[in-house]
Amino acid sequence: MKAELFQARQRKAFTLIELLVVIAIIAILIALLLPAVQQAREAARRTQCKNNLKQLGLAHHNYHDVYGSFAPNINIIWSGPPYTTANRGRGGSQASSLVNLLPYYEQANLFQSIDFNNAGTVKPWAQTVNGRLVNATLLTGLQCPSDSRSGLLATGSNPARAMTNYAGSTGSTWQASPVGCNLSTIVGNGGALYDPNDDGEDWFGRGTIGQYARTDTPHSNGISGVIARSSWAAKMRDITDGSSNTILMGEVRPICSDALGYWPPNTGGGWADSESLWFSTTAPINFPTCPGENGNPSAGGAGCRSHQNWNTSMGFKSLHTGGAQFLLCDGSVRFLSQNIDHNTYQMLGDRWDGFVVGEF
Repeated sequence: MKAELFQARQRKAFTLIELLVVIAIIAILIALLLPAVQQAREAARRTQCKNNLKQLGLAHHNYHDVYGSFAPNINIIWSGPPYTTANRGRGGSQASSLVNLLPYYEQANLFQSIDFNNAGTVKPWAQTVNGRLVNATLLTGLQCPSDSRSGLLATGSNPARAMTNYAGSTGSTWQASPVGCNLSTIVGNGGALYDPNDDGEDWFGRGTIGQYARTDTPHSNGISGVIARSSWAAKMRDITDGSSNTILMGEVRPICSDALGYWPPNTGGGWADSESLWFSTTAPINFPTCPGENGNPSAGGAGCRSHQNWNTSMGFKSLHTGGAQFLLCDGSVRFLSQNIDHNTYQMLGDRWDGFVVGEF
């Protein structure tokens, strides 16, 4: 018995080499597992993001059942004729399409608390909920968890404002950016059949006079998509290409988009402001306009890569690898590749082009 106890006491511990080998094996296993864990987390975030869009689709359809159209941006850009911008941005009753969806999105209490009876010169960004600015009210259902910069965003000298990662589609639109980017150098020229202005914008020739740029008009014949920047949204009967072939909403990134993320409060900015939600299918999906990303300087890129270039910055973007998620007018959510054929993408953006959409 004593001999056995003595032998037990003489057993060797791990040597330093053995310990290092074990540590190395554990490190290798962690390195192998980490990408899988990250992929699983992103898959969960992407699923939640898809569900957020699905809920917005249900809200839009419920709104349509009540009012006979999808939820519009209540907004004045041009008024007339004669056409003028003298009344632009005036009226406390103005509200973004997302504000108008609130009662159908489990946010009826918030909607009923908004003071829409402000003085006529007050813009939507100044509307309040129990003394708190609406555009400082954060709604988690409007945030894609993949976008680490979503939520409250402060840019430049702007105070923090509540953002959204989802916006309605104005379609294949003439964005008429002042920065100076000829989009045809990026997307090509489809010729008279698809690009009558030879500039890579307004693929189906909807905007022919000033007030039609960026869907600043309430006149449906100048609007390619479903939700205009001005006070108009499509009825289901206006979507003659079919609800399963037309984009209603898509993912956006405020940090990459001028009107949503950067405009000062007295101009726009945030999910509650109808001046900020005029995103289009004009630019390719995920086109790099984000400051500090894809080689752009932290202060912002130049030309077509500038976040102030509406041709490209006011396009749909996400942090999902390879594309972004879109809500179609039939309520379904589809992931579209950033490499989608540009003609096909413009057809999906336009509600009444009459062309047959292939696989997408």
